[in-house]
Amino acid sequence: MSDDDQDQPDQSLRDRRQAQSAASDLSRMGIDPRSLGLGDPEPRTPPRAEPDDVDEPRARVVPIRPEFDAPPPEPEPVPDDSVRSPSAAEQLLSRTGTPEPAPRQTGRLLRTVAKGLTTPDAALAVQGERQAVDAIRQRQTDRRIIAFVAGKGGVGCTTIAVGVGTAFMAMREDHSVVVDVQQGSPSLGRTFGAAEPRTVTSMLSEVEATTPPAAATGLGLVDGSGWDQGLTRADVAGVLDRLRSDHTFNLLDVGDEAGEGGHSALARADQVVVVTSPGELGVHALRAALDRIKVVNPQAAASAINVVVCSHEQSHRDAQREFGGAPGAAVVVVPPDPHLQSGHAYDPAHVSPATREAMLRVAGLVAGRRSRHD
Repeated sequence: MSDDDQDQPDQSLRDRRQAQSAASDLSRMGIDPRSLGLGDPEPRTPPRAEPDDVDEPRARVVPIRPEFDAPPPEPEPVPDDSVRSPSAAEQLLSRTGTPEPAPRQTGRLLRTVAKGLTTPDAALAVQGERQAVDAIRQRQTDRRIIAFVAGKGGVGCTTIAVGVGTAFMAMREDHSVVVDVQQGSPSLGRTFGAAEPRTVTSMLSEVEATTPPAAATGLGLVDGSGWDQGLTRADVAGVLDRLRSDHTFNLLDVGDEAGEGGHSALARADQVVVVTSPGELGVHALRAALDRIKVVNPQAAASAINVVVCSHEQSHRDAQREFGGAPGAAVVVVPPDPHLQSGHAYDPAHVSPATREAMLRVAGLVAGRRSRHD
C-alpha cells in the first residue's frame, strides 16, 4: 500500500470534521446548514426532551439579507359605494380634501412670446397642462357668460378674470372680453393699457355696436360705472347684447358687488367662478358668495369653480395640502406672485410660470363646462 493510499482516509476524515464544524457554526448563527448543502449538523449537546403534547415551533431561519424579508402586504380596504363623494364646494367648505404635496414647477414653465401671450405649442408640450389646453380649444356651441364673484373685496377677482381672458386669447382664434359690472372700481382700460377706455354706459350710448378697447394681449375691456350711479339690469343686458355677437367668452367681473348690476350678471351667467383667499376668513367669504349665488342662480352655484388666491408661501403650502388632492374637485390654488404682490396689474410676460399655469387651469375648467343653453 502506497503512502497516498494511507493518507486518503485521514484526508476524508479531516474534510468531514471541517464540514461538521462549519455546519455547527452556521447552526449557532441561526442559519440552516442544509440550505448551503452541508447536511444536518451534529449537535454538540443532546437535545432536551420535550413532552409529546407540546408542539413548539423550531427556531426561525435568519436570512443572510434581512432587508429582503419584507412583511406580506396588508389587504386593501374595500370601498363603500354607498358613501357619496362630496362636491367641490363641500370639500372646500368642510376641508375634507386629501392632503397632497405641492407640485413641482421644474419643467412645467409656460413660455411667453411677443406681447406676453402663452405659447400654445409650449403648453401642449407640458403633460400636466395638456388636458386644460384641450378643454380651452374645444368648440363652443353657444356664447358663454361667465361671472367672477368674490365673497369679499381684495382677493384678486379682477386679476383672475383678466388672467382667464388672456389665456383664451392666447389659445383660441375667437375673441373674449372682460366687463366690469362693479360700481366705483378702477378703470380696467387704464389698468391694463387700453388705448381709449370705454364704460358700459358709453358703449350703450352708441347707436350701433362698437368694438370694445383691448389690452396688448387682444383681450377686450369694458369699464364699470362711477361712484355716483351703479349699473342697472338694462345696462348689463344691453352691453351683453352688444358684445355677444363678436365674443365667445363674455367674462363679467362681479367681485363683491351686491347692487342691481351684480345681481343681473349672476342671473345671466351660465358659469360662476368664486374667488376667495385661504384660511378661515376665506372660507367664510366663500360661503357667503355661494349662498348668494344659490338664491340668484342655483344651477350655476351647483357647478361653481373655486379659486383660492394665496398671498404667502405658507398659506400656499397649506392650501395645497387642503385642496390639492380633492379628486375631481373644481378647485384651483393660485400661488403668491412677486409681480402682483408689488402692486402691478396682471401681465403674463412678468408673472411667474406657476401663476400662468394656474390661470390656464381655471380657463380649462371654464371652457370644459357646457353652457346651460347647450
